[in-house]
Amino acid sequence: MKYDVFISYSRKDTKIADEVCDALTLSGLRCFIDREGIDGGANFPEVLANMIDDSGVFLLLASKNSYQSKFTQAEILHAFKHKRSGCIIPYLIDDSHMPSDLEFLLGNVNWVDSREHPAKDLPDIVKKALQNPNQGTVGGRKVRRKWYAWLALPLLALAIAGVALVLGNDMKAKKEQNTAKAHREAYLSCAAMADSLEKAAAVMGSGELAIESTGEQIACLQKALEQLGRCDSLKAIHSADGFASLFPDKSALRNSINSRLDSIHTAWSEYARQSYQLWRVTRSGSEAANALECINYALSIKPDAGLETIKTELLTK
Repeated sequence: MKYDVFISYSRKDTKIADEVCDALTLSGLRCFIDREGIDGGANFPEVLANMIDDSGVFLLLASKNSYQSKFTQAEILHAFKHKRSGCIIPYLIDDSHMPSDLEFLLGNVNWVDSREHPAKDLPDIVKKALQNPNQGTVGGRKVRRKWYAWLALPLLALAIAGVALVLGNDMKAKKEQNTAKAHREAYLSCAAMADSLEKAAAVMGSGELAIESTGEQIACLQKALEQLGRCDSLKAIHSADGFASLFPDKSALRNSINSRLDSIHTAWSEYARQSYQLWRVTRSGSEAANALECINYALSIKPDAGLETIKTELLTK
């Protein structure tokens, strides 16, 4: 790992972020913290995704400000997908309520309260997480505190004669309803991310640097499909329990994304074949390189046996 800790925070919490970073750095931990800001309109910058992947622990400075930050939300989603739960540490720096979609995503990780553990305690907590990534944060507590309160209610109901069955059924129904609502919030969050990524790709594709940004466009669209895949998984959980209507259909968005990817694939496949034909006539090294670049763009979207054959010929010329 290039870094021990990736610090995710809202720019409005910069003072606290600096204190946390200083405490970790003084203990010998390598920290990544974005202090320069993000240029452009991309909703999920590739550089931050790479830095999360290159860091052992994802440390979220959880606050009202970070919950409202679209960049922080994107970082959390990426960390949730790529990190083991023991390496995700929400560090609560205020008393604001965590949104339900984040409660769902972070329901199986432990959080650390700054009132109980000031910044000076974080180096030991982070080091233990690095040593035991599957164990979870030592000394932490679950984010979804209400869940455990709910679990106690059926146990209490069993002790009440004559109404145990009624209360148990009622609690089960409420639990299923609350779970469905939490899944809906996560579903909508993933769908919104997919929509934002699709729009970001559209903006790049219509600008003056449309050709130069082809790789970024493809990455945005493929990440959008990944978010829709998460939507499908959440919706499938409720396909037969009466809550399916809570999950709006996103087939139009999926079709739009796939159509855009198909268009990019078709265009670059055609460019590749044109460059290949020119290369066969000129045997120009630059034409071969251009053809290979076009082929790689097309193949990054989907397989194409014809382009694979051309690529092999160009690489063995």
